[in-house]
Amino acid sequence: MKKIFVTASAAVLLFATSCKKQEQTVVTDQNNDTVATVTTETKTLTEVDAKAAVDKAQADLDAAIKKGDKQAETAARKALADANTVWNDTKTAVGNAAKDVKEGVDNAVDKTKVAAQDAKQDMKAAAKDAKEATKKATEDAKDAYNNALDKAKAK
Repeated sequence: MKKIFVTASAAVLLFATSCKKQEQTVVTDQNNDTVATVTTETKTLTEVDAKAAVDKAQADLDAAIKKGDKQAETAARKALADANTVWNDTKTAVGNAAKDVKEGVDNAVDKTKVAAQDAKQDMKAAAKDAKEATKKATEDAKDAYNNALDKAKAK
């Protein structure tokens, strides 16, 4: 069960962190003739990439402060704030994906338990039916034997 959960978690996390979003924009002229098609591809950051961006932004901020460049410092602070926002959003998305995987696995386990209980009940019913059929067949065979024995004695 743990292997299934770990495998499913890894698969969802891999999927969640490696998704690509492609958008196509078609540029047309006044006659609605296609002039150009622009494809924009956005790749979702992994948590590690997002953390690396935060670290780089922090290093850039430290360098700007050290130089005393106020404009660079202001830009670096904004970049650091943006990187932290992206990192937090990425952590939240990964956490939500893991939660969704756990819920999916839990649902699958519950359904498997129900199916196993149903199969167990079906097997019990089949065994009971077989036992009753065997008992009836035994009684019928016994009655037939006794009837045959009685007929043989009567002759």
